[in-house]
Amino acid sequence: MLKALILALFLVSGFTTVYGKEGKTAEKPVVIEADTLEYDKNRQVIVYKGNVVVKKEDFTLWSDLLKIFLNKEGDIEKILAIGNVRFVKGDRKGKSEEAEYFKDKNYIILKGNAQLQQNNNIIEGDEIVYYIDSEKAEVVGKNKRVRTIFFPEEKGKKQ
Repeated sequence: MLKALILALFLVSGFTTVYGKEGKTAEKPVVIEADTLEYDKNRQVIVYKGNVVVKKEDFTLWSDLLKIFLNKEGDIEKILAIGNVRFVKGDRKGKSEEAEYFKDKNYIILKGNAQLQQNNNIIEGDEIVYYIDSEKAEVVGKNKRVRTIFFPEEKGKKQ
């Protein structure tokens, strides 16, 4: 279970690093590229469509669509990545059909064929929920069973 938490942590660190934590400003720039950008001030939504790429330092996220929902003060409330969601941070990567980050409760949900991988270790499920503050992860298999693949560490070598 510890390795599962470590696997889930990299996604969280990517989102929280990219979008900052309460009271901190991001030190490095975040670059978001897409085919189109739409901003709806009345609904407080920013929508990036087509070949979306989000980069910050060693974190990269790709999706077909990215929606950033803002609160009345213009701060990020929720982030939704939809379609062919993939991400990489160092030796860790993951994928799902959809990823949703809720800033106020500080958790992330990967939905639809969710997978997290670090080195050769993999955890899969229909949905992966990671609660950042409590470092708690839940993997749910709604349509299929949860699957974890662990490779034993070689003596004298850490993964």
